[in-house]
Amino acid sequence: SPAWWDGPVDSATISRRQGPLSALEGTAPALAVGDVAVRHVRLDPTGISRHFADSPGGFVPWSDTREIALGLPTTLWPHPAIGDTVWPTIEGLLSGGAATESLSETPTFPFRITTAQSDVVEWALTPHYLSGYRRRDARAATRLVEYLVAHPDARVLLAQPVALLERIT
Repeated sequence: SPAWWDGPVDSATISRRQGPLSALEGTAPALAVGDVAVRHVRLDPTGISRHFADSPGGFVPWSDTREIALGLPTTLWPHPAIGDTVWPTIEGLLSGGAATESLSETPTFPFRITTAQSDVVEWALTPHYLSGYRRRDARAATRLVEYLVAHPDARVLLAQPVALLERIT
């Protein structure tokens, strides 16, 4: 574990997912933003931590967080899985298979934290879907994160992420 990390590194269990948000249970419950198998952040009552799978790689306490901006990609597909399966198939058929070679690296989206000192910390997160998230799911996630920044007393809800996701869905 990194020197700054004093919490447990555990294999979190995803109990519920809604758009870009995942409720993680285990010894360190948290609400994750992004694909938990790759690059994501975990929000818990103490702050925001960047992770690559189960490995932590950065931390900003809530007391040092002034603003969070999510750059969530969105899609017009009724469900993002349709866009991830149907569209590449159509594109591949129309381009003779060349379209599948156009994706050279894993897409990411920005998660920006403005600290109390006006510094900006930006982490690249991995989406669950290449086509993006439903707009309503992206709006709900953005509003929840903004609410957590603006209302410190609400952060205790992050200790029970499943219940929190059930409340917002």
